[in-house]
Formats: sequence, C-alpha cells, structure tokens
Amino acid sequence: MEEVELFDDRLYLRPWRLGDASAVYQACQDPQIQRWTSVPSPYRLEHAEGFVDEISPAAWRSGTGATFGVFDRATGQLLAATGIHHIAEREAPAGGRGELGYWCAEWARGKGVMTDASRLVCKWAFTDTGAGGLGLARIDWHAEVGNDASRRVAEKLGFTIEGMMRQRIVHQGQRNDAWAAGLLRGELR
Repeated sequence: MEEVELFDDRLYLRPWRLGDASAVYQACQDPQIQRWTSVPSPYRLEHAEGFVDEISPAAWRSGTGATFGVFDRATGQLLAATGIHHIAEREAPAGGRGELGYWCAEWARGKGVMTDASRLVCKWAFTDTGAGGLGLARIDWHAEVGNDASRRVAEKLGFTIEGMMRQRIVHQGQRNDAWAAGLLRGELR
C-alpha cells in the first residue's frame, strides 16, 4: 500500500518518520493516553522509536494498517495520531473493512483536532482504490467503556454505537469491556 498525506486548512497528516519519535514520546507521557490506549506504560523513547521506525511502516507495507501523525499545518507541532488498523478484505468486490484508532496530545484537546483528523482519514479510507483510497465499505471503532472523549469523537463522525462487547480490550494485562461502533460508506458526517 502506498503511503499518502492528507490535509485541510489547519491539519497536516502524514505517515510517521523516525524524527517524530521524540514528539511521540513526549505526547505519550500523558496519563490519559496511557490509561485509554494500548501504548506501553511506562512509555519509553524506545517504544516511540519502534512505533515510528518499524511498526507503522511495516503496517503500510503489508497493507494492514495506515497510521498518521497529525500536525499543525502552520507550526509543524505534533497534535495527535490517527489511522486505520486491522485492514482486511480490501480487494473484495463489496469493499474492505478496518478499524479507526486515535489519540490526542494533551495540548491539542478540546479544539476539534481529533474529529477533524479522523474525518480526513475516514474519508480517504472510504475512497475507492482507483482514486487512491482504501476502498473500505465499513470502519469499526472500539473503546474501553468509560472513554467518553473517544466515544464523543466517534459519534461526531457518524459512527453508530452497536453495543458493548464483554472483555473485548486487553489493557495492561487485563480484559475490559468495550463499546463497539460501525461507520458505513455514506454515513460519515
């Protein structure tokens, strides 16, 4: 899968580069990111380096994931991360599926960054492969029950909450219940 860059008036989304590791490390020191996402805790610089230099590029190459750093278009400051993970069935005649995941740096919260960035990613993911997109027909979203901020973003994007899945998410060695939602092509707000 070829890497792409996405942008709007204020945000610039691009695949991760090794030079991003320090900024990712700083953002992931936030207790809320460690609490609600699958990043290791404690989060060390080598985790960030492995993510931006190995894990993310490998997912792009294999076509199983497309992760983006979200940057302020004017300043270049890292604001967030978003992407489509667990991409499957891309070549299926009915379209593929994937899962949206994201985190937002503490200094960028409450400004619509996560919603706008994830909207760009979902729009690209639903775009036909012939037009440079992923050609997905469905995007899933899961978050641990109680992660109200993540749920608000998903609902603003048009995801339909489809239920609660028991012990769906493993976080720090424990299984926890998760909300499950889906977004179909044509439902993106």
